[in-house]
Amino acid sequence: MPKIVDVEATRRRIVEAAWDVIATEGIQSVSMRRVARAAGCTSGLITHHFTDKDELITSAYEAVLDEMIADATRRVRDERSVGGKLWVAVEAIEPVTRRMQQLTIVLMNFWAQAAFNPAFAARCRQDYRRWRALISGIVQAGIEGGELRDDADIRTLTDTITLLSDGLSVGMTLTSNRYTKEHRRTILMAILNPYLA
Repeated sequence: MPKIVDVEATRRRIVEAAWDVIATEGIQSVSMRRVARAAGCTSGLITHHFTDKDELITSAYEAVLDEMIADATRRVRDERSVGGKLWVAVEAIEPVTRRMQQLTIVLMNFWAQAAFNPAFAARCRQDYRRWRALISGIVQAGIEGGELRDDADIRTLTDTITLLSDGLSVGMTLTSNRYTKEHRRTILMAILNPYLA
Protein backbone atom coordinates (compact mmCIF):
# COMPACT_ATOMS: atom_id res chain seq x y z
CA MET A 1 0.00 0.00 0.00
CA PRO A 2 1.50 3.41 -0.96
CA LYS A 3 2.48 5.76 1.82
CA ILE A 4 0.06 8.69 2.31
CA VAL A 5 1.92 11.98 2.11
CA ASP A 6 0.61 15.18 3.66
CA VAL A 7 1.70 17.68 1.00
CA GLU A 8 0.96 20.76 3.10
CA ALA A 9 2.83 19.38 6.11
CA THR A 10 5.83 18.58 3.89
CA ARG A 11 5.84 22.06 2.35
CA ARG A 12 5.53 23.59 5.82
CA ARG A 13 8.49 21.56 7.11
CA ILE A 14 10.59 22.75 4.17
CA VAL A 15 9.50 26.37 4.64
CA GLU A 16 10.35 26.25 8.35
CA ALA A 17 13.77 24.81 7.49
CA ALA A 18 14.26 27.75 5.11
CA TRP A 19 13.35 30.08 8.00
CA ASP A 20 16.04 28.43 10.12
CA VAL A 21 18.68 28.89 7.41
CA ILE A 22 17.71 32.52 6.75
CA ALA A 23 17.50 33.43 10.45
CA THR A 24 20.85 31.87 11.35
CA GLU A 25 22.93 32.34 8.19
CA GLY A 26 21.18 34.96 6.06
CA ILE A 27 19.19 34.74 2.87
CA GLN A 28 22.34 34.50 0.75
CA SER A 29 23.03 31.10 2.38
CA VAL A 30 19.78 29.57 1.18
CA SER A 31 20.30 26.69 -1.22
CA MET A 32 18.22 23.62 -1.90
CA ARG A 33 20.97 21.48 -0.38
CA ARG A 34 21.32 23.63 2.76
CA VAL A 35 17.56 23.73 3.35
CA ALA A 36 17.33 19.97 2.70
CA ARG A 37 19.88 19.39 5.46
CA ALA A 38 17.94 21.60 7.84
CA ALA A 39 14.66 19.85 6.94
CA GLY A 40 16.14 16.35 7.13
CA CYS A 41 15.11 15.52 3.58
CA THR A 42 16.59 15.31 0.10
CA SER A 43 17.08 18.20 -2.32
CA GLY A 44 14.85 16.27 -4.70
CA LEU A 45 11.95 16.49 -2.27
CA ILE A 46 12.38 20.26 -2.13
CA THR A 47 12.50 20.64 -5.93
CA HIS A 48 9.37 18.49 -6.11
CA HIS A 49 7.54 21.20 -4.12
CA PHE A 50 9.42 24.37 -5.13
CA THR A 51 10.67 25.07 -8.65
CA ASP A 52 13.71 27.09 -7.54
CA LYS A 53 15.36 28.94 -4.69
CA ASP A 54 13.40 32.16 -5.34
CA GLU A 55 10.08 30.31 -5.07
CA LEU A 56 11.22 28.69 -1.83
CA ILE A 57 12.34 32.02 -0.35
CA THR A 58 9.14 33.75 -1.47
CA SER A 59 7.05 30.93 0.04
CA ALA A 60 8.97 31.27 3.31
CA TYR A 61 8.34 35.01 3.33
CA GLU A 62 4.64 34.58 2.51
CA ALA A 63 4.23 32.03 5.29
CA VAL A 64 5.78 34.48 7.77
CA LEU A 65 3.48 37.31 6.69
CA ASP A 66 0.41 35.07 6.65
CA GLU A 67 1.15 33.89 10.18
CA MET A 68 1.85 37.38 11.53
CA ILE A 69 -1.19 39.01 9.94
CA ALA A 70 -3.51 36.15 10.90
CA ASP A 71 -2.32 36.36 14.52
CA ALA A 72 -2.72 40.15 14.56
CA THR A 73 -6.23 39.85 13.07
CA ARG A 74 -7.27 37.29 15.70
CA ARG A 75 -5.98 39.47 18.52
CA VAL A 76 -7.72 42.58 17.15
CA ARG A 77 -11.10 40.78 17.17
CA ASP A 78 -10.77 40.17 20.92
CA GLU A 79 -10.24 43.85 21.79
CA ARG A 80 -12.92 46.49 22.30
CA SER A 81 -11.14 49.86 22.20
CA VAL A 82 -9.27 51.38 19.27
CA GLY A 83 -6.18 51.75 21.48
CA GLY A 84 -6.37 48.10 22.50
CA LYS A 85 -6.85 46.98 18.90
CA LEU A 86 -3.87 48.98 17.63
CA TRP A 87 -1.73 47.81 20.55
CA VAL A 88 -2.38 44.11 19.98
CA ALA A 89 -1.99 44.46 16.21
CA VAL A 90 1.44 46.06 16.55
CA GLU A 91 2.49 43.77 19.38
CA ALA A 92 1.49 40.66 17.40
CA ILE A 93 4.16 41.25 14.77
CA GLU A 94 6.99 42.45 17.00
CA PRO A 95 9.93 40.17 17.91
CA VAL A 96 8.81 39.58 21.50
CA THR A 97 9.40 35.81 21.48
CA ARG A 98 12.20 33.67 20.11
CA ARG A 99 9.97 32.51 17.27
CA MET A 100 8.95 36.06 16.41
CA GLN A 101 12.61 37.11 16.48
CA GLN A 102 13.32 34.40 13.90
CA LEU A 103 10.39 35.47 11.73
CA THR A 104 11.40 39.14 11.93
CA ILE A 105 14.92 38.28 10.74
CA VAL A 106 13.39 36.34 7.82
CA LEU A 107 11.33 39.43 6.90
CA MET A 108 14.32 41.75 7.14
CA ASN A 109 16.38 39.48 4.91
CA PHE A 110 13.60 39.38 2.34
CA TRP A 111 13.17 43.17 2.44
CA ALA A 112 16.91 43.63 1.87
CA GLN A 113 16.78 41.33 -1.17
CA ALA A 114 13.75 43.22 -2.48
CA ALA A 115 16.02 46.19 -3.15
CA PHE A 116 17.70 44.11 -5.88
CA ASN A 117 14.94 41.71 -6.92
CA PRO A 118 11.87 43.24 -8.63
CA ALA A 119 9.74 40.11 -8.01
CA PHE A 120 10.54 40.22 -4.29
CA ALA A 121 9.84 43.98 -4.24
CA ALA A 122 6.42 43.46 -5.84
CA ARG A 123 5.61 40.81 -3.25
CA CYS A 124 6.67 43.13 -0.40
CA ARG A 125 4.44 45.93 -1.72
CA GLN A 126 1.48 43.57 -2.01
CA ASP A 127 1.91 42.19 1.49
CA TYR A 128 2.56 45.59 3.02
CA ARG A 129 -0.83 46.65 1.66
CA ARG A 130 -2.40 43.81 3.70
CA TRP A 131 -0.76 45.08 6.90
CA ARG A 132 -1.75 48.68 6.18
CA ALA A 133 -5.34 47.56 5.44
CA LEU A 134 -5.58 45.98 8.89
CA ILE A 135 -4.31 49.13 10.62
CA SER A 136 -6.37 51.54 8.50
CA GLY A 137 -9.49 49.43 9.13
CA ILE A 138 -8.97 49.80 12.88
CA VAL A 139 -8.48 53.56 12.50
CA GLN A 140 -11.58 53.90 10.29
CA ALA A 141 -13.66 51.92 12.79
CA GLY A 142 -12.31 54.10 15.60
CA ILE A 143 -13.48 57.25 13.79
CA GLU A 144 -16.87 55.76 12.96
CA GLY A 145 -17.30 54.53 16.54
CA GLY A 146 -16.52 57.96 17.99
CA GLU A 147 -13.28 56.97 19.76
CA LEU A 148 -11.12 58.93 17.34
CA ARG A 149 -11.71 62.53 16.25
CA ASP A 150 -13.82 63.05 13.12
CA ASP A 151 -10.99 65.02 11.53
CA ALA A 152 -8.38 62.31 12.15
CA ASP A 153 -6.46 61.67 8.94
CA ILE A 154 -6.67 57.93 8.33
CA ARG A 155 -3.66 57.81 6.04
CA THR A 156 -1.42 59.82 8.37
CA LEU A 157 -2.31 57.76 11.42
CA THR A 158 -1.99 54.49 9.47
CA ASP A 159 1.42 55.56 8.13
CA THR A 160 2.60 56.61 11.58
CA ILE A 161 1.58 53.34 13.23
CA THR A 162 2.96 51.11 10.47
CA LEU A 163 6.24 53.04 10.51
CA LEU A 164 6.34 52.73 14.31
CA SER A 165 5.89 48.98 13.92
CA ASP A 166 8.67 48.76 11.34
CA GLY A 167 10.99 50.79 13.55
CA LEU A 168 10.22 48.67 16.60
CA SER A 169 10.94 45.51 14.61
CA VAL A 170 14.40 46.81 13.77
CA GLY A 171 15.07 48.34 17.18
CA MET A 172 13.94 45.26 19.09
CA THR A 173 16.00 42.97 16.86
CA LEU A 174 19.15 45.02 17.48
CA THR A 175 18.60 46.12 21.10
CA SER A 176 15.64 44.23 22.54
CA ASN A 177 16.15 45.33 26.17
CA ARG A 178 15.73 49.02 25.23
CA TYR A 179 12.10 48.50 24.22
CA THR A 180 10.20 47.09 27.17
CA LYS A 181 6.51 46.32 26.81
CA GLU A 182 5.62 49.40 28.87
CA HIS A 183 7.86 51.64 26.74
CA ARG A 184 6.40 50.27 23.49
CA ARG A 185 2.88 50.94 24.76
CA THR A 186 3.85 54.44 25.89
CA ILE A 187 5.18 55.22 22.40
CA LEU A 188 2.01 53.95 20.73
CA MET A 189 -0.25 55.91 23.07
CA ALA A 190 1.81 59.07 22.56
CA ILE A 191 1.07 58.71 18.84
CA LEU A 192 -2.61 57.89 19.39
CA ASN A 193 -3.54 60.40 22.13
CA PRO A 194 -3.77 63.52 19.89
CA TYR A 195 -6.31 61.66 17.74
CA LEU A 196 -8.58 60.53 20.56
CA ALA A 197 -12.04 62.13 20.63
